[in-house]
Order: sequence, then C-alpha cells, then structure tokens
Amino acid sequence: MSITKEIVPDKFWPALTYPLFYADALGSLTKQQLTNIRMNLDISNLSSLNKQGLVEKLSEKIPEHLWMITRTWDHERLKLAQKIAKNDGLWDKPLLELQQYEYFRERGILFPGILEGKRVVIMSAELVTLYKSGDFLQDHPIVSRNTEWIRLTHGLLYGYGVLTAEELERFVMSYSEHKQLPGDLMNILYEAWPYYERFLIEENGIVSDNRVVHSEALWIQRSQRHDLEFYPYTKQELLKIGEKDYVERNQHYMNLVRYVLEHYETDREDAELLVEECVDAAKTGDSLASIIEMAQDFIEMPSLESVAGFTDLLVPLMNNTKQWGIKGYAPMELSAKRAGTSMLLNSVSNQAVKADVIDFQTKKKIGRNDPCPCGSGKKYKKCCGQ
Repeated sequence: MSITKEIVPDKFWPALTYPLFYADALGSLTKQQLTNIRMNLDISNLSSLNKQGLVEKLSEKIPEHLWMITRTWDHERLKLAQKIAKNDGLWDKPLLELQQYEYFRERGILFPGILEGKRVVIMSAELVTLYKSGDFLQDHPIVSRNTEWIRLTHGLLYGYGVLTAEELERFVMSYSEHKQLPGDLMNILYEAWPYYERFLIEENGIVSDNRVVHSEALWIQRSQRHDLEFYPYTKQELLKIGEKDYVERNQHYMNLVRYVLEHYETDREDAELLVEECVDAAKTGDSLASIIEMAQDFIEMPSLESVAGFTDLLVPLMNNTKQWGIKGYAPMELSAKRAGTSMLLNSVSNQAVKADVIDFQTKKKIGRNDPCPCGSGKKYKKCCGQ
C-alpha cells in the first residue's frame, strides 16, 4: 500500500479553501504582497490603508484592472489561465517554476497553496465567474502578436547578448508584420520579464540575456565594432533559438558530448550540461584556458594527455560558437566572411572587427603573421584574417 505524504503549509504555500474568494485569498498574503498586487495592477489611492482595508479594496478593484495585464500576455500564460478557469478554478497538479507562481499571485490571478494536504493552484471564484460570462481571458489576435514578439526578443538576446531598447524594438519590428503603438513592445516585455526570467531590462536602457554578467561592458565592446553588421539571422532562426532551453547541438557539440561519455563515468545529462556550459562560456568570449578550468569542475583531467584530448574537441566547438562580442558571428564564420568579401581594411578598422580564432593544433589564438589554419600556406592576415 502506497502512502501519500501530506505537505505542510508554509509562507509560500499557505492553507487555502476551495472555492476560493478574494477575501480569503488576499487575506492569506502579507501586506507587502498586497502592495505588490496594487502596484502591478496600477491601482492608485490605496497606499494609506491597513491590511484589512487593502484586502477589501483589492477584492473590488482587481477584476477591473486585470485587462491591463492580460492584454500583454502570450499564448502560454493565457492558455494556462484558461485551463484553470475551465476547471472551475482548480489546478491540482501544478508544474510551474517558483517565479511563475509568484507572477500570477502578485497580480491577483492565481494563488498557490495547500488544499487537503496537497499543493494546488486556485483561481478566485470571482474570476472564474467572469471567465464563464465571457468577460475575461478571451482569445484575441493580439495574443499571437505578443507571442511572436516575446519569442523574437528571446531569440535576439540569445544571439546578440545585449541590445538597447531602441535596437531591440527596431529588430523586432523588422521581423514582424504586426503593427505597434508607442510603448507596446516594452509594455509586453516588462510583463514577460518576471514570468520567464530569461532577460533583464536595466535602468540604463539596455536589455540583456540573463546569462550576461557585465551587460554595459559587453555593449561598449560590441559598439566599437563599427565596420561589422549584426549576424543576419532569419526570422525562423530567431524563433527557433528563442525557444526555452534552446542549445545549438551542432556536430562539434555532439563530438564533445560523445568524448566525455566515452572517457568519463558520467551520464548523458551531466555530459550535456558540461558542454552547454562550454558553449555559454564561448558565447561570452571566455579564453580557452578559463573554459578548461571551468570544465575541471565537472571532470578530472589528471594528465596532459587528458587535457589535450578534451581540448582537441573543445577548440572547434569554440571556433564555431556564435559570440556576443562579435555581433552573433562564430569566429570561423567571421573569418570566412572576411575572406569571401575580399575587403581592404586599414589597421584600425581591421582591429575593430577581428575575432579570435584558435588554431586546432596549437590551441593558441592565431596571430596576424602566423600561418592560416585553413591550410592555404599564406599568413593569416593575408588569408582568412583579412
């Protein structure tokens, strides 16, 4: 006989009743959480109220203000809320990330808690009634537009690392057929940001991928490459790389995963995690030495031979990984682009757009006067380094 373990209520998962009315749902929250709801829904003239007064006023005001939030939603959030409303406001097997529970709760839409010893998510009875009357959570063409813009944003930031709000808006509009009013895109992104936590909107006007550590420094570094255009992603490429947990599993990626599996006692999940960390480090332009040092947190490389074996496959992965500092190009792509266009660059502009290519044999960055790794016999500066 199986025994089901009951979950004890805590601050994040308080005990709830069902059906759940706003008076009880909001009463289970702290005053700060109630204040967050008020601010997120832009409900004014309530800041002087005590907790009970705030509960009473929010119970009345939340349904009136939710349209401001839901008009910024994409399909994921809308379909989830619709699913719960259709089930009379109860979701007994919730599968969200912590910030997503908090997102819905701090907008007065869904409340995570404990019901009969189990974790559940409940929609207030007032919102379920609104949904069934046809006045809430209805499908609209704007949702498809929002979905596309959010996915394009995720893809653009995965590819380029950082963009100013103006650059981001210009890119998104160039790929989208949907029209926008002033502020539409940023309003949508401000609501998507706390739900997905895949990018950050900063006070200095920079929007960055959540893996970027020093966004302003990266933007300055990249902005110095005046003669280099951004890598020309297609719309379909951006929508693909904008998917959640996307990783470019190219041949070089797979080769390194297989090597780790064959030479170390690890499972595939951990092997892929290691290689994904290598890809992320390469995207930021980290050095070969620093990536090898990072890899030793995952696997032991006790000899020069083991380091060399790993490095033989790491180098081509790095050379073929798109980097934020060179506007979305991989070093080998940029070298091929320069060789193909046969541009004549002076020393200043050449410095501004160069990318570090690592020689497969020596594992060192290639100097301007070194033999080109393509095997042509010419110096790098006269061949792929032009």
